[in-house]
Amino acid sequence: MDFQFYPTPIALAHQAWHKFKNRNFIRVMDPSAGEGHLLKGRPASMEYHFRHRDQPFDVCEIDAKFHPTLREQKHTIVGHDFLQYTGGAWLTHIIMNPPFAYGVQHVLHAWDILWDGEIVAIINAETIRNPNSAQRKQLVRLIEQNGEVEFIENAFNGPDAERPADVVIALVYLRKQADIAADITGNLFNDLRQERQSAEGLAAGFKEEQQLALPNRSIDNMVLAFNAAVSALRAATFAQAKATYYASLLGQTMEQTGATSESNTELGAAPTKNETRTLTLDVMSVLHEGYKDLKNRAWTGVLKSTSLKDRLSSQAQQRLTAEFVNIQQLEFTVNNIYGFLLGVIEKQGDLQIEMACDVFDSITKYHSDNAVYFKGWKSNDRHRTCGMRLRTHRFVLPRFTAFKSELDSGSYQRLADFDKVFAMLDGKLEPEVSLVHVFKTHYRDLCSGARISSSYFDVRYYPGAGTIHFFARDKAIVDRLNRMVGKQRQWLPPNDRVVNDVFWQQYEGAEKLDKEIREEISNIEKTKYRNHFGHCGAVGSLASSDAETRLAAQALVAEATTTVLQKHDMDYELQLSGTGAHGQQILQLVA
Repeated sequence: MDFQFYPTPIALAHQAWHKFKNRNFIRVMDPSAGEGHLLKGRPASMEYHFRHRDQPFDVCEIDAKFHPTLREQKHTIVGHDFLQYTGGAWLTHIIMNPPFAYGVQHVLHAWDILWDGEIVAIINAETIRNPNSAQRKQLVRLIEQNGEVEFIENAFNGPDAERPADVVIALVYLRKQADIAADITGNLFNDLRQERQSAEGLAAGFKEEQQLALPNRSIDNMVLAFNAAVSALRAATFAQAKATYYASLLGQTMEQTGATSESNTELGAAPTKNETRTLTLDVMSVLHEGYKDLKNRAWTGVLKSTSLKDRLSSQAQQRLTAEFVNIQQLEFTVNNIYGFLLGVIEKQGDLQIEMACDVFDSITKYHSDNAVYFKGWKSNDRHRTCGMRLRTHRFVLPRFTAFKSELDSGSYQRLADFDKVFAMLDGKLEPEVSLVHVFKTHYRDLCSGARISSSYFDVRYYPGAGTIHFFARDKAIVDRLNRMVGKQRQWLPPNDRVVNDVFWQQYEGAEKLDKEIREEISNIEKTKYRNHFGHCGAVGSLASSDAETRLAAQALVAEATTTVLQKHDMDYELQLSGTGAHGQQILQLVA
């Protein structure tokens, strides 16, 4: 789609920012942020007017491809389509360069959602000069009564214009000032948008949920409940503001003025201009914080209702939670909920791969004998890589500690991650007999040396050492994990690549060659590296957090693997080049 993206030139951005008369920038929004040009164009001279030098801005942007850039700039994405956004009561400033075709709609919508603040908008001059529609006439009246306009030629034709346009623009300034007397002592925040509610009350339209999934009815109910909560928040906030307003008319208490002194406050005197402004800012602050809390609750409810987190490993949950911070900034609307759920569905495969890699790494990290090595597909002379695969018969994991005659919570979490990943590899939501169940019901037997079966493993527990020995009951599922991780990390060739048999021979034979490869690793480490890897050794350094150390260890293990494979005429690169015995046979057949 053409979203009419015309980045704001820096000179025009400066002019727009200088239009603001109130320089106390508390909460600023750009409703059509694009790549953030208008926000980056804030003059340096204005920085001290902000609470923080790198203060984030609220932004809307309908073109999702710009969202990563906006997040890198630390902005808070609160919505996609600004015309659907309603949470502007706590904003103090709105600055915008909307699509020219919808400029009048954006400015009028900004005016509607703003309670007390300023608007600066860059729109097509024709919108003002040719008021040929009801909306254009309404905007002209607003400017006449509440602001001003400046017409600028060639604003998008200067040397800093990324997308030149031969257009005259109107730089519109509007000031909307809250009327405390009307808003607090009269109508409550535009009658709390009563037109959205029926006589049945704030939660009108809510129906009891009859289904277990997250159907349309459930989403509608969530949004209705959220809107009701926001309306109640506004009512409560303004009710408190009323109480404060009326109390100020009565003057101070005896304790405040002193029992013997006379108060200088005239009974019934209206608050001063400064007191009124303070009251306005207090109301906006309470609304803003309360609205953030309600959004947090609502979005968290969506995440819990999908039961998604129950199916993810602990690390996958942490990654989703980190991403969810961005989702929570969006307005809580039906469209945004569907967008979030669609994104989760599209990322389901990636989440499963990440979970598989997490479990693979947890198995190979603490016990080097749990993995064997083969020559990875991406090996080359410049940067050789070694592939890793789990042993299909048995692996050992340490650090399973007990507390009050059972495993501690961290140990159960690790076992639960195993249950989720191996059930996923088996095409199931959960195992019939989980590892967690085995340890909760057979803990004493396990401590006595018993070997107990879960759906995917027989396990033995050694409480003194805190180790568990896992014996795979289905080697095919372990191999499935090996291949999933191997393809993700490019240790294995892509599915669309035809690979000669020698590659798979060395892959399948990795366990048989493991002892020989480890001896070669030790020889190379002693002769070439001389304790370079410390007490961890090259094998232990494969999981190092230091990238340079990790790459050096990979290169050493790859060299050792290649040496052993060449001894057995199983180096697939030599076969492909025609150097090995199998390669010579292939070349002869081709000739």
